[in-house]
Amino acid sequence: MSQIMTALSYAPTTLAYLLAFSFVAFPFGAMLQERKAFRDVGLGFLGSFKAFLFIQIWMLTSALAVAINLPWYLLGFDVRKRCNTFYESNIGIQNSKVFMGPVKVLGEQNIPKDGKPHIYIANHQSMIDICVLYYLRVPFVWISKKVVGYIPGVGQIMFLSGHILLERKGKASIKQMYSDAKNRLSDGFNIFIFPQGTRERTEVLPFKHGAFSMAMSENVDVVPVSIELSDDAWKRFFGYGYVFGVEEAKSKPAAIITVHPVMKTSDYNGDKEKMMAAGQKIVYSVLGDKKRM
Repeated sequence: MSQIMTALSYAPTTLAYLLAFSFVAFPFGAMLQERKAFRDVGLGFLGSFKAFLFIQIWMLTSALAVAINLPWYLLGFDVRKRCNTFYESNIGIQNSKVFMGPVKVLGEQNIPKDGKPHIYIANHQSMIDICVLYYLRVPFVWISKKVVGYIPGVGQIMFLSGHILLERKGKASIKQMYSDAKNRLSDGFNIFIFPQGTRERTEVLPFKHGAFSMAMSENVDVVPVSIELSDDAWKRFFGYGYVFGVEEAKSKPAAIITVHPVMKTSDYNGDKEKMMAAGQKIVYSVLGDKKRM
């Protein structure tokens, strides 16, 4: 019995060490991924340090949001929309302002306002994409890889927001993903998917059919979105988005988000390959000669 009590006495310290390790290991891994994504222009010391600190702040602010909302969840309240449209949205927007700078949104008139759920699709370059897409101010559920759920703070707020985590190579997980997506759509949530499947800036990756199969099976229309990041997005000094005002945002945005007109699923008569090809063409249409993802 004494051995058990001794072992339990070490539990808080062990947990503290594990959390401390996580708040270094996960940001370091994310920083390495960003260095790979921006390998064509390089991040340098400042960019690498900012990417590392960015994910740390994201984890800490998400953990705070979890601490605020978890008691309400345990009491039986549905906290999904509050976590998504207030906490996650503001964390994403404020982090992008501090670390990258202003974001410009084009085509806001194309954001559906009919109250119906839609499937949003976009190209994927960087973890920056996650934050800047909250500028759309649309409540949506991400379909993300399962490993993200293990990130302290971030994974827990994703759970409370009702995001869908996918084990890419597991058939059972894919089946569960479709079931969860159907439930979220029926609850009035939009679904957001990166059809290329992984982040890439330097070459065109073909879209996968998942988003379009889902759109047709659930008779939901698709909203294509293009994201173009500035090459120096990570290299700007801290607080750039707060130091400069609206005019600066228009001329030197860290990211430009273009919302395209809605793709009506009924226009494609059940041909998901045709719809997928059209969606890919639309998303890449405004990215210029670089064809950046």
